[in-house]
Amino acid sequence: MSAIPGRPGVSVASNRAPQQYAQPGIAKPATARGTQGGHGRGSARAAVREKWNRVFGGHAFLETGANNRLVLSLKSGIPAEVDFGLDRLVQITSIEPDLVRLGEFPGLLDGCLALVRDYLDRRRADRAKGLPVLSALVGEEARDVLRRRAGEAALILRNLAPESRSRDPLLASKKLLRVICDVLEEGQLDQLDGDETTEIRIYLLDVLECIGEQVPLALPGHAVAAGSEADGDDDRPPPKPEPLDSPAVRLFPLLVALTRSTDRALILAGFRCLTVLALNGKSDAVFALLTYDGIAPLPKPCPHPIQTAIDLLPVADAELNLAILEFIYQHTLLPSNAVLLAERRELAGILRLLISKFHVRAKLEEVTIDLRTANFDGRIYHDKHAIKHARKSTAVYAVQANDGLVSSEELAQLIPISEPSRALSWMRLAFEAEPNSSVPQVTLWTTYRSQFEPHAVPGVPPLLAAADVIKASQQAFPNVLPMVSEESGQRSFVIKGIRIRDRPELRSQYRCRWNGCQGAGVLDTPEDVYQHLLSAHLAQPSPQCCWGSCTYTSRQTDANLLSADLTLHIRTHIPLPQTGNADSANPPDPPSILHHERIHAERETPAPDANATGIGFFAALTIRNLGRIAKLAVDAQAALRAAGPKGASGSALVASGNSAIGRLAEGEQSIFEAFAAAAEGASRSGSMGVFDRLEKVEYEKAYPLAEALVGLQREINGTVMRDVSLGKVLGETALRVEECRVALVRLAAPGAVAADELAEEPDPEDVDMQS
Repeated sequence: MSAIPGRPGVSVASNRAPQQYAQPGIAKPATARGTQGGHGRGSARAAVREKWNRVFGGHAFLETGANNRLVLSLKSGIPAEVDFGLDRLVQITSIEPDLVRLGEFPGLLDGCLALVRDYLDRRRADRAKGLPVLSALVGEEARDVLRRRAGEAALILRNLAPESRSRDPLLASKKLLRVICDVLEEGQLDQLDGDETTEIRIYLLDVLECIGEQVPLALPGHAVAAGSEADGDDDRPPPKPEPLDSPAVRLFPLLVALTRSTDRALILAGFRCLTVLALNGKSDAVFALLTYDGIAPLPKPCPHPIQTAIDLLPVADAELNLAILEFIYQHTLLPSNAVLLAERRELAGILRLLISKFHVRAKLEEVTIDLRTANFDGRIYHDKHAIKHARKSTAVYAVQANDGLVSSEELAQLIPISEPSRALSWMRLAFEAEPNSSVPQVTLWTTYRSQFEPHAVPGVPPLLAAADVIKASQQAFPNVLPMVSEESGQRSFVIKGIRIRDRPELRSQYRCRWNGCQGAGVLDTPEDVYQHLLSAHLAQPSPQCCWGSCTYTSRQTDANLLSADLTLHIRTHIPLPQTGNADSANPPDPPSILHHERIHAERETPAPDANATGIGFFAALTIRNLGRIAKLAVDAQAALRAAGPKGASGSALVASGNSAIGRLAEGEQSIFEAFAAAAEGASRSGSMGVFDRLEKVEYEKAYPLAEALVGLQREINGTVMRDVSLGKVLGETALRVEECRVALVRLAAPGAVAADELAEEPDPEDVDMQS
């Protein structure tokens, strides 16, 4: 009897190339219907099933339903059948997880969890030594075989968990969370090999990370907190406290223990799961640090994860830093946690450490700005907005024949060159292309002659004729055009498309280049040029600059504003005097050169408008959370000072908890609405115990946080100014810190600082609030 392809124990190996599997849990985009002609009436999934039939050399058994061949193999208890189903499901879910949706394969989830449970039962039986074995399969198979099957079953669930269509069955399962808790507890036992369960734990923690946002947690002896959907429903009976063996109670301490593991993968998985579980608003009481320290029944196997996160934050591990900062961000969203963080003795060091993470994986760009080119940049802007700005159609550059257009070194190299190469090289050094400028033809010729005629000695190539110099200009600048220009009834021969190259460093003497100026002559210093312009040309200013080919036009209408505008503008035409030691190897930059550093934080995509992400982004979000609490702390302290020793507490005037800050973090409320709600001091009626403590926060205890942030105001403002992406996140924080600085000055000298005096306060960089 011939073997049937696909049966357990039958090899289906062929000469086909080995399959390259994709990353587990990453689904491929579904192909549009109708694109796979001839495969299952145009269904894309049917075409993929057919592909797997060819991969396995027989039937792939991917038909949906309760009687699916692979599901029945897992539940059969027959070793060969179980291995057959696991092998195929691992391969398929690693590459095409969309083909195996848990809702379409009833019994698959329970079958995988049963395999994990069999392995746990075998470990417990080995420890018990004498207790009856709970399953016949457990007793028949070796422990390493059961461990392999449990790992493959957990891997299948891990591959399917990211699929949205498989998430609902995972959430509806009453066994999944208990199995996860049991596996985590088993991993903590030291009697047997603790590393045996590491792989299974990591797979199941990945599953928990996918569904954790919908999993509420509860404190021992308490019920799961009621959500917003229960508000106003007075007829609903009070919820019953969760039993101590409930996953809602067991998960948190088990994950906390993972954060102190010696295995990096388990630390990462523990922090990621804690972060996702903290997204559920019903779990706030569990994640509040005050409940961890104050509720006796809560297991405390190790320090709170916030302490572990702070201890591990200095480690130079980008992936670990990101997981930790995501957790710290969620932790500080609770006002009570932020206030307790503000009371830590090492607060200043924590804040500096967070700020140091702003630009991890960021790129630094140094932008050099030459103020002498401001005129050129302005002209480009005016050209692009020609409708809004008036400008001259043609600018004629009046060149003085005896101006120094090239340096002495350049001239010495040009003199021995034969013509016309000498003329071409000289023109490219002395002139530059400019479509809207023109140079008189006679000026070009006289400048060329005055440059080389004094050096016309025997052995030096003779000068070109005037007509040849004009023709050479078209070879030096292909786009220029010798032409006849008519303006105001006067004809002039010009070369359109070039202008003289402004090289003020070559001139030991200066001239006024204002069009039509005849009386300036040679000036000694740039200051003389500036004074000449003020007295001769700006005494009765026109709205347009007439310096050379400049077309700058002021939009001011008031005479004083017009004069001030043009006075500032003409500074861009005046060269600055050279400073510093000319013999120095690194002479200082002239004052006209500005260096600006621009920081590009890590982004989701390389696109310039993409949102920030990564370590720096979550560090900035954490600082923003603390900045909001610092403002509330200063307001609470001010309320205490105003009320006096017998007045109400600051927390009563500035208390709101999650109702204000929580909606603010979710984008449902502006910062100003949150502060207004907090100032009302209304707490939820009927709250008792730990939930009441969460709502009534004593913000005045976070007063040191405001002082510490003011001390770091320079770093925060610097990030806002230099980093566009993080500046959007920290802009609000910079405003809050400045408000805290002003309030701290008021509190330091009550009644002595008036509003008009605050406007004259020194820069925050000069105020040492720590002292």
